[in-house]
Amino acid sequence: MHPLPVRRWRIDLSLTARLVLGSSLALVACGVALLYSILHGEIADQRTALREQLSEEMTFAGPAMSGPAVVGDYSVIEQMVQARARQPAIGKFAWIDNSGHPVSAQGPNIKVAAPRWFVDWLDLPVLEQSQAVVVGGEKYGTVFLRINPAVSINKLWRGFWEKLGILLLGTGLSLGVTLVVLRSGVRPLHALAASARRFGQGDYAVRISLAGPPETAQCIQAFNSMAANIESLLASLGRSEEKNRLLAMQVEQSSDAIFSHDEHGLVTSWNQGATRLYGYSAVEAIGQALQELDLWDEGGADGNPAVSFGEHAVPASFETRAKTRSGQLVEVSVVTTPLRDGGGRPLGELTVVRDISVLKRKEAAAEAANRAKSEFLATMSHELRTPMNGVIGMTALLLDTMLTPEQREYAETVHRSGEALLTIINDILDFSKIEAGRLELETIPFALRDTVAETVKAIAPLAHTKQIEVAYEIHPDVPDDLAGDTGRLGQILLNLIGNAIKFTERGEVAVCVDAEAVTLDTVTLRVAVQDTGIGIPADKCSIVFDAFAQADASTTRRFGGTGLGLAISRRLVERMGGRIWLDSEVDRGSTFYFTAVLQRTRQPAAKPVAAPPRALRGLPVLAADDNATNRRLLQATLIAWGVAPTIVADGRSALAALQTARASGQTFRLVLLDAHMPDLDGFAVAEHIRQQPGLAGVTIMLLTSDVMSGDLARCRTLGISRHLVKPFTPSELLNAVLLALGQSGETATVPSSSGTPGSDASSPRLQVLVAEDNPVNQLLILRLLERMGHVAVVANNGREAVEAYEARSFDLVLMDVQMPEMDGLAATAAIREREARNPGRRRLPIMALTAYAMQGDRERCLSAGMDEYLTKPIKPEDLAVALDRIFGDDRAATVPAAPTEAEPAAEAGFDLTAALKYVGGDRELLDELLGIFAEDAPVRLEAIRRAIAGGDAVDLTREAHTLKGALKVIGATTAAELALDLETAARAEDTGTSEKLAAALEREMDRLLQSLVALKRA
Repeated sequence: MHPLPVRRWRIDLSLTARLVLGSSLALVACGVALLYSILHGEIADQRTALREQLSEEMTFAGPAMSGPAVVGDYSVIEQMVQARARQPAIGKFAWIDNSGHPVSAQGPNIKVAAPRWFVDWLDLPVLEQSQAVVVGGEKYGTVFLRINPAVSINKLWRGFWEKLGILLLGTGLSLGVTLVVLRSGVRPLHALAASARRFGQGDYAVRISLAGPPETAQCIQAFNSMAANIESLLASLGRSEEKNRLLAMQVEQSSDAIFSHDEHGLVTSWNQGATRLYGYSAVEAIGQALQELDLWDEGGADGNPAVSFGEHAVPASFETRAKTRSGQLVEVSVVTTPLRDGGGRPLGELTVVRDISVLKRKEAAAEAANRAKSEFLATMSHELRTPMNGVIGMTALLLDTMLTPEQREYAETVHRSGEALLTIINDILDFSKIEAGRLELETIPFALRDTVAETVKAIAPLAHTKQIEVAYEIHPDVPDDLAGDTGRLGQILLNLIGNAIKFTERGEVAVCVDAEAVTLDTVTLRVAVQDTGIGIPADKCSIVFDAFAQADASTTRRFGGTGLGLAISRRLVERMGGRIWLDSEVDRGSTFYFTAVLQRTRQPAAKPVAAPPRALRGLPVLAADDNATNRRLLQATLIAWGVAPTIVADGRSALAALQTARASGQTFRLVLLDAHMPDLDGFAVAEHIRQQPGLAGVTIMLLTSDVMSGDLARCRTLGISRHLVKPFTPSELLNAVLLALGQSGETATVPSSSGTPGSDASSPRLQVLVAEDNPVNQLLILRLLERMGHVAVVANNGREAVEAYEARSFDLVLMDVQMPEMDGLAATAAIREREARNPGRRRLPIMALTAYAMQGDRERCLSAGMDEYLTKPIKPEDLAVALDRIFGDDRAATVPAAPTEAEPAAEAGFDLTAALKYVGGDRELLDELLGIFAEDAPVRLEAIRRAIAGGDAVDLTREAHTLKGALKVIGATTAAELALDLETAARAEDTGTSEKLAAALEREMDRLLQSLVALKRA
C-alpha cells in the first residue's frame, strides 16, 4: 500500500528538495558516526583516567595513613580522611581499624547532569579499592577508596553537546551553502525549461543567455546551437518548399510542353504547355502510354525520338515534328533527360518540348535577308570601287603628263583624297562583309619573317615623313614556315602600325613578334605594336575596338578616321583564333597586342634567297645603329648567316671598334651604318673611314629610314657601295650585302657547273613544255626557265602541246588555259587520257597558267587534271614557289637576281619599274620582250578589228585575252584593264560596248607604242 505514495512523493519532490534532503541525511549520518567515534574514544579515555586516579589515590593514601594509624591518633586520621574526601572524584574515603571501627568521609555530592540513557550508554563503572596499612609487618587497619564517575559523566555530557552543536552548525552551514549553489545552478535550468517549452510551442527564435556553472552553461550552449540548427533547417525547408512550389508553378505554367514518363513508358506528369501543344488534358494523358498518345511524326527521320528506356538512356537534344491530337505537325525542339534514383537505377525520363515553328519561319526570313545583304554587298563593292579606281587611275595618268605646279598640286590632292576615300570604302565593305558572315580566310604557305618585313616596309614611308623610327623584331624561336591568310595578317599589322604612326609625333614604333605556344602542327603568335605617342585614356581603352568608336570623337579632334580599323582587326584576330588588347598610358604611348593561331608547314616556304652564301661564314662585320630594336635584329640576322658581327650603338663607337680591330691586326670587311645617329651620323662615320688609308679596303653600306635629296650623291662621293631603306627583309639585306661585296645573288645562291645561270650542280635540269600562244609570255617564261637552269620547248596551242607530249618526254608542262584550236583544259584531258591508256608511263605534272584569279578557277583547273595553278603575269618568285610545291626538292632553283641598274623613270602608258619586277630586274630581257610586243601588238589589234567587224565574239575574246596578258607583263596597267573590259564584253556578246572599248584600247595602244619607240631610241 505504501510504495505508490512513496514513489509519487519522490516524483513530486523538486531537484532542490531532493538535493537538500539527501545532503541533510548524509550530513546527519556522517555527524552521528563522527560523534559516536569521538565519544567512544573519550569514554575509553575517562575509564582509563578513573582507574589511574584510583591507583594514584591508593598509592598516596597508604603511606599517608600509616603514621597516624601506628600511634592510633584517630583525630589526625579523621582529618586526613575528611581532607582526601573533599576531592571531586572521591565518592568515599575511609580508614578501618583492625577492630572494624571505620573513620570515613563521603565525597562531594555531585549530581549527574546527563540523562539516564546517556549514563547507561556511557556505562562508566564506580571504582572501589581497599588496601591494608602495614608497618613493620604488622597491619594497622585498612584504607577504602571509592571513585565517583559523576564528574566524568558530566564532562562527557558537556562534550557531547558541544560536538553535537558543532555538528548541527556545520550541517546547517553546509545545507545553506548547498541551497545557495543549487539555486544559482537551478535558476538557468528553470530558464532552459521555460525556453524549451516556448521552443516546443513554435518560438524557434528563442535563445538563452549563458549563466550558471560551466555544466549548465554547456547545456544552455547546446540548446542554443540546437535551436539555431533547427531554425536554419526549418528556414531552409521553408525555402525549399517555396522553391518547389515556384518550380511546380513554373513547370505547370511554362509555355513549353513538359511531361515525364516512368520506365514502362507511362506518363507520370503533364503540364499546361503540353495540353496547349498536344491537345490532351493532364487527366487524359497521365497514366497513358506514350505510344498510345502518338506524340511524334512517325514519318520523320527521328521516328519516335523522345522515348528511351533502360539504364543506357542518355540526355538528348534534337529537333523534330510533334503530332497534335488533331494530327497537325508542329516543328519542335526536344530535350530529354533520364531520371534516376540515388542508386542510379532508372525511374523514367523528363521531356521538354518547345514549339519552334515561328522561329523556323524567322530563320528562313533571316537567311533570305542575308542572301540579299550578300548580293547588295557584292553590288556595292563593284559600284563603289569601280569609279574610285577610275578616279585614282586617271589622276595617276594625269600626274604623268606635263602640268603646271598649280595643276599638279590639284591633281595630287585629288589622288590622295581618292586613295583615302578608297581606304574608307574598303574598311566599310570589309566590316560589312564581316558582319554579314561572308568573310573567308585563306590558308597559304608563307615565310613569317619576310611577310612581316614587307608589311613594315610598305608603311615605313609614312613614318619617315614624320621623322619616326620604325623597327621590328621576331624572336629566334618563332617558326618561320607557316600557313595562313597573309593578306589579313598584313591588314591587321598595317592597321596597328598605321595607327601607331598616326598618333606618334616623336620617338619610334616597334613591332615585336613572339611565340605564345608552339606545337607540331600550329603556332600561336603574339604580336606587340608599341609606340611613343599620345596614349589612350583608361576610360577609352575598352571602346576603341568597337565599330565606329574613337578615343576622341569630338568635332575638334586632331586625328581623322572612321573608327573601323580596330573593329575590323578585332574581328579578323578572332577569326584567326586569337584575341586583341592594349596597354596604354596618356602621353607615354600605347602597346597593342594580338594573338593568332596559324598552321605550321612541313616544307619551308619559298623565299627570294634560300640561304646565305658560304662566302659570308666567318666574315667580320661591324654594324652601328642607335636603335636597340634594330641592333637586335641585325645581330640575330648576321649570326644566323654565320658571320662574326660586332654591334655598336653610335658612330664614335664604330670608329673606336675599327681602330681597335686595326691595332690587333684584324680588319672588318663590311661596315653597316645607320644614316641617322646622334653626334656622328652614318655619312660622317663613312667620311672618317675614307680619310684613313689603313681602312681603304672596307666595304661600307648605309641603312637609312628614307632617302633624302642629295643622299645618293653623298653615297657616291664617299664610296658607299650600297644603301638600303629600312625596314628591310633579311633577303633584301643579304642581296645588298652580296652586291656590295662584289658577289651576285646568282653565284651566292648556287654554284654553276655548266655555265647556265641559275643552274645547280646538285639540281638536275628540268625538261619543260611551255604551251602558250602569246609571244611575249613565251619569251618571258623561256628566259625565266633558262635562268633557273632548265630547258624549255614552246608549243603555240593545246594541239601542239599534245603532239609534243607524244613525241618526247618532259618533266613538266606549263599549260596556258585559254589558247586557240585547243585550250589548256582540253589539252590536259587529252594528256591524262593517253596516260590512262599507257599505265607504265610516268604521270606528267601540269601547271595551269591563267590570266584569271576568280574564285573557283583553281578548283576548275585541278579538277581537269592539272597539278598546280599560276596566275599571269608570271613573276619569277611565283614561278619558283610553284615549281617547289610540285617537286618538293631542290630541282626548283631560286631565280637568280639580275644586276640592278638605276631606277628607271616612269614611261607614259606603262610602268617600267613593274615590268622590271616581272622579269627579275633583267633589263636585257625586258628590252627583248618590249621588242616582241611592239611587233606582235599591231597584229593583235588588227585581229581585234576583224573580229568586231565580223561579229566573232569567240575570236574577239581570245585576242583580247592574249593582248591583256602581254600588256600585264610590260606593266601597261591602263591598256591591260581596257583589254580585260573588252574581253568581258566580248564574252557577254555586248557588241556596242566592245566597239567603244576597242576604240579606247587602240588609242591607248598608239600612245603606248609611241612611248616604246621613244624608249628604244633613248
